Amino acid sequence: MALISLDEARGILMAYPFNLRCKGKEMDVFRAVGRAVSRDVIAVKNVPDRRLSAMDGYAVRFEDLNLKKLKVAGKVFPDSQPPSINPGEAYYVTTGAPVPIGADTVVRVENSTLEDGYVQFKGKISAGKDIREIGEDVKEGDLILGKGEILTPNKLGAVLIQGLNMVEVMDMTFAIFANGDELSSYYSGESNRDIISPMIMNLLYPFGKSEYLGVAKDKKEDVRSMILKGAEEADVVISIGGSSVGEKDFVKKVIKEEGDLLFEGVNVNVIKRGAVGSVKGKPIIVLPGQVVSAYLTFLEFGMTLLSKIGVKRRKVKVILDEDLLIVHNMDSTFLLDIEGCYAKPLRWGVGLYSDLAKANGYGYFKKMTHYKKGDEVEAYLF
Repeated sequence: MALISLDEARGILMAYPFNLRCKGKEMDVFRAVGRAVSRDVIAVKNVPDRRLSAMDGYAVRFEDLNLKKLKVAGKVFPDSQPPSINPGEAYYVTTGAPVPIGADTVVRVENSTLEDGYVQFKGKISAGKDIREIGEDVKEGDLILGKGEILTPNKLGAVLIQGLNMVEVMDMTFAIFANGDELSSYYSGESNRDIISPMIMNLLYPFGKSEYLGVAKDKKEDVRSMILKGAEEADVVISIGGSSVGEKDFVKKVIKEEGDLLFEGVNVNVIKRGAVGSVKGKPIIVLPGQVVSAYLTFLEFGMTLLSKIGVKRRKVKVILDEDLLIVHNMDSTFLLDIEGCYAKPLRWGVGLYSDLAKANGYGYFKKMTHYKKGDEVEAYLF
């Protein structure tokens, strides 16, 4: 099996003219949580859209603070219309209340003394203090979510505050199947069921819908039927297993016969048997049949492909919190448990379900290299 470098494989994927475009559909914003947006979400108004008090206190004109006391002219709450303030006046304001017209400073209530309708202040007071200016948080025209970014619960508020009820999300279609006489469909409930397909299908949820084609038997025509059906019905086809060069490994052979096999594998351990081809212009991602290999191979080649339509890969710098000795004569992929800026390398292996469950990222490490605790390395987040 001819192996190429990971950089070369990435370059091939980015340059190849797949029949792949970003599809989108409008979706209710609450249902869209967990989905990737298919176009930029832009702020349509300033936040806040009027000047607001950042604290409970008294809104004043800073120039009036040289007076001994100020008359309390009224109270302003978040649902109030802002009054106009006159010289020598103060308005009591609650957090989130509009600042009276003409006021330029809020003095916190704990720095004030109220007596007979007049308020006096103590302590150092700065001009402009505790006022949220128009557009201080978000300005009209700012980017709220970039194309390909996932609308997560923490980002939902930034969309809702804009008054948006609908967003456009990615609506790609993925066809996925496993290979092997020994496997049954994932929904069969049997002990030999296909475990990897539902993992990849859920990984793909933000980007659209997955059609499960089932399990191809170890027959060339069965594999061919799956690939052609997927290429006809979906935007991207994903095959799991049958990626090596054994007697019953037909996936790469069929791709060569029906289209283009862009590369057979890469010279990086764990993901080395992963490949990508094209049939009818559609990307065919070939994943190994071991769980860690399959998952990380998709994160590498699948996410590289999806980056062509705007999906963002998350790469960070981390610090190793223990030594790592690479004894292989090939660059290696390691699962990482990342906490803050520190990363703990997990056990090396292709079928370690428990370590994959502990990981939240992965990285590539150079062959025959001794990495020391404290070394900075690149990592990709799940």
